[in-house]
Amino acid sequence: MPPKNRLWKRTLLSFLVSFFLLYLFLSKANLGEMIRSMKKVDPFFILLAFLSHYLSYFLRGYRWKRMIQEAGFSGRTFDLAKIIFLFQSLNCILPAKLGDVYGAHLMKINFRLSRSFSLGSIFLWRVFDFVIVVVFAMGTAFLLFGNKIPSDLFFAMKVVGPCLLGLLLVIWLFFHYHKWFPMVHRLEKFRGLIESFREGLRIKRRDIPFILITTTIIWFLEAGRFYFICKSASLDVHLIPVLFITSSAAFLTAIPLTPSGLGAVELSMLKLLEFLGVGNPVAYPLIIWDRIIAHWSQVLLGAVLLLFSRSIKLKIWEFQEEKVPSSQKDEMVKQS
Repeated sequence: MPPKNRLWKRTLLSFLVSFFLLYLFLSKANLGEMIRSMKKVDPFFILLAFLSHYLSYFLRGYRWKRMIQEAGFSGRTFDLAKIIFLFQSLNCILPAKLGDVYGAHLMKINFRLSRSFSLGSIFLWRVFDFVIVVVFAMGTAFLLFGNKIPSDLFFAMKVVGPCLLGLLLVIWLFFHYHKWFPMVHRLEKFRGLIESFREGLRIKRRDIPFILITTTIIWFLEAGRFYFICKSASLDVHLIPVLFITSSAAFLTAIPLTPSGLGAVELSMLKLLEFLGVGNPVAYPLIIWDRIIAHWSQVLLGAVLLLFSRSIKLKIWEFQEEKVPSSQKDEMVKQS
């Protein structure tokens, strides 16, 4: 079966799973009451929630620029923010974060950076995201529940913690002992790709504090989205519960069976709010508004960005390989 057909079938399957999960999510809702509650929100705070979410993309672009600036990157922070926004929008449609691969392609055709190098750098800042989200989720859970953490949540923490340590160990082994990996010795082409991907994982020690701080601010902005949504519904909330909800639900966006955790995130947020004593009548409008901003508006605005890609000087597709200027060769990894 051609790869394109497989992709469409997987995408269709992911949406079927998502719609089933959304059906489970909405099955206990009073739709009339939910819609009335959604209409009663303060639009000013909804606007602030939008701004908090989308402002994070400029910070993500700034972080990424710092990570790849020594690899011959010639663009601006705004250019990277556009690229991140576009492939994150694609992740809201495709399963397993396949949009990241398209992001690497965008870096190739717009800035002549190797796809495998760019994919390595994307993977690296996702690892930083994962580290901060785990710290936020576990830290806030202990602050909220102490030694009375709900059993379902405690089980999730016992799974996520070792997974994070295992991921960091694999990255360390791959970076320092990548020649142990069998694929390197099979084909010359794989050796070049792996070396390029490894270069994307390279980061200077002096940049680590900056990236950790930037990533922390990014997730505070994401938490700000949910905070302002709660304020729009005149719900008195504090920072710790908001960080707990936002960071815990973020894990579900990585579920490979659904696009950006569609359906799974909604169900998990309903359960997380239940842990905090927020019942269904209040929880549903909060979750729906949060997903409108973080998921559905992303899909819509991503489509708009694609339509006006020429106006904003962003190449969105190109198959031919481009030669790298000799002045950049020493600063860039081997072309994939």
